Amino acid sequence: MTNPRDQALDYLSRLGSNPATAFRENGVAGTVKAILDELGLEHRQDAFGNIIAKITGADPTTNPLAIVAHMDHPGFEITAGHPDGQNEGYIAKAMGGVPQSSFEAGVPVQVLLPDSSRVYGKTAGKYGEDSERQVLIKLEQPQDLEPPLSVVFDLVDFELDGQHIRMRAVDDLAGCGSILAALAELTEGDAPPGDVYGVFTRAEEVGLVGARLMAEAGTLPPETLVISAESSRTLPGAEMGEGPVIRVGDAGYTFTAEAESVLIRAREVLQKRDGGFKCQRQLMSGGTCEA
Repeated sequence: MTNPRDQALDYLSRLGSNPATAFRENGVAGTVKAILDELGLEHRQDAFGNIIAKITGADPTTNPLAIVAHMDHPGFEITAGHPDGQNEGYIAKAMGGVPQSSFEAGVPVQVLLPDSSRVYGKTAGKYGEDSERQVLIKLEQPQDLEPPLSVVFDLVDFELDGQHIRMRAVDDLAGCGSILAALAELTEGDAPPGDVYGVFTRAEEVGLVGARLMAEAGTLPPETLVISAESSRTLPGAEMGEGPVIRVGDAGYTFTAEAESVLIRAREVLQKRDGGFKCQRQLMSGGTCEA
């Protein structure tokens, strides 16, 4: 039997090797589907590009559970060349909540090409009005590019440093990897009490697009309990190394007490099973999520 920790890290490494921005998640989506195929799990991709995997439960009267994570990460999208030519760079718009400092000059970036190769460059400062959220990208070696193209920050894809994981897109490839690892565990034993869905959504960073469309389409049974597996910045009471966080709310909303009670019960069960199991509870106000 594969070591669950090693398997989870392998999934995360494979996901991290596919940089993605909103609406351009094909590499991550392909990896998710490949892993689901390896696990022999039923899955489909809906009309919006979301991936839905399912493990059938033993009791059809038990309410289903869905665990959701998104495949995109903040970045930029090249929309046009500079009016004065490629030597002056390319115009790119922000896709999601990029740091304000990324609109300044000198931030290293990678431009993702259709053949999966990458070219390197740096931001050259804000372009246009602040409200347009655009930046100028200059390549290390000027060349003709055909927009639109994704631009990501020039950070490590995946690196394991002792007990620390360093990667560009922990938000939310960590969630995707966690779901895949959980589904893998569920394939090893008896069927779960009810149906379990693993849901991998698109374009969360620009307005929860994939999740909203799924909700409007009624993709999941209405009685499904939905848990969002998210990554957010540390806060007092939500520290790295102190265990997963039961997130009771985000910057916009507090969440459902019924769902929280399920997670609290799960925490109690796990702590009885393993006295060293750590778990935290916090309102994570560092951003919004699909919950």
